[in-house]
Amino acid sequence: MRSPKVWAGIIASALFIGLLLRQVDLGEMRAHISEVRTGWPWLVAAMGIVMLAIGVRGWRWRVILDRSARISTREALSLLIIGYAANNVLPMRAGEFVRAQLLYQRTGVSRLATLGTIIVERIFDVLVLALFLAGTVTFAGGIDERVRVFALLITTGAAGAAVVVALLAVWPRAAELCVAMLRVVPADVRPRMQVLLGNFLVGLGSLHGERVWLAVAGSSVLTWALEAAAFWLVGQAFALPITPVLYLAVCAAATLAVAAPSTAGGVGPFEVSASALLVVFGVPASHAAAYALVLHVTLIVPVVVTGVVLLWRQHLRFGPMWRAAQVPAGVSE
Repeated sequence: MRSPKVWAGIIASALFIGLLLRQVDLGEMRAHISEVRTGWPWLVAAMGIVMLAIGVRGWRWRVILDRSARISTREALSLLIIGYAANNVLPMRAGEFVRAQLLYQRTGVSRLATLGTIIVERIFDVLVLALFLAGTVTFAGGIDERVRVFALLITTGAAGAAVVVALLAVWPRAAELCVAMLRVVPADVRPRMQVLLGNFLVGLGSLHGERVWLAVAGSSVLTWALEAAAFWLVGQAFALPITPVLYLAVCAAATLAVAAPSTAGGVGPFEVSASALLVVFGVPASHAAAYALVLHVTLIVPVVVTGVVLLWRQHLRFGPMWRAAQVPAGVSE
């Protein structure tokens, strides 16, 4: 694995972790981490909640896929977990390409159409998380005004993206306008762009009908509420001095920080953003950093272990999965 992407991800993670550790007392941080050994039941409970949240996401993805691929919730969940596991060990969110590749091998569905459904997932995720963050910091006292403005900007952007997706999904004229706009693209790349757009629109094809929208929106809220509950459980293990509702904001900030492709598993940006917001909420820096580090391990371990088990049970190997992530999946499809 000599890909420059791998080394870029490793270096970026190291820089972020170095930035985090420079701002804390390492002795105090180690002390907080050692104290959590007595609170391990909270960590185990958090891992269980994380897997429950992923189960909801598997069902949501099956709903989004409904018109593209007829697969069971169990199959959708299996592919989703393998993709998430790959995200945690490969840089640049390559697990999304892995998921698309595995679904293509299983059903023949275009990989670009699958990536379209994954983009739909991400838009709903970002919108829900932005609302969590904006709602929490709006009503919490003592929050820096810059944090409030940042939350508002994210929420506005996510809402705008959701509106665009809604228009593309339910208003044929919107898709026609997008196709017409391709006329300004240079002629030599226009055919490929038309294929890309067409496959993406196929991925949006399942978002028709009020029931589907309610199902996807409701499951998105549920999955992130469960994830925030896992954040709270780990906070109980560390006895963090913040109210439960603030974990909605911590969950949102940490997750949004790794939404863009960057490091493997979001290692670095996740810890920095989670601990920074906790400091804003009055948690000492060393205590916040210890929590963020252990929290991320708690979130990653059950997904990676389950993903490896699923790969083994399905007789899949990591090598082909890695090669699938190296190619812009299905550009010709």
